[in-house]
Amino acid sequence: MNSLAISEQDKEEFETYLDQNGILDKLTDILIMLHSEQEVPLDPIEYVRKKIYVDNPDVEEIKELKTQIQNAAIELAELQRTRDELKIRLEQFQSESQLEVENYEDEAIKVVDNDEYVD
Repeated sequence: MNSLAISEQDKEEFETYLDQNGILDKLTDILIMLHSEQEVPLDPIEYVRKKIYVDNPDVEEIKELKTQIQNAAIELAELQRTRDELKIRLEQFQSESQLEVENYEDEAIKVVDNDEYVD
């Protein structure tokens, strides 16, 4: 026996809700299609689920958004790879620049030490 006590009024209100929103008609149509199938589907729940989504206008938008997300993930990976390469190049450049500055400073010190530099 059902442990939830549902009143007749609740049942009628729910049935009215289902009817007003076209749910009863849609389910009836899907069950008729299931009954009309020449080969009974192995998974009738999956059959009903797929048929419910057939007329869902959001399905195409969801597919498109999934594609956009996949493309964005690929682009993100490429941009991250480029960023990492640029970081390495920047570090190399900074290292080379630091060596050049140190060499320049060493040369300047040598010139001053030899009194060759005149201001």
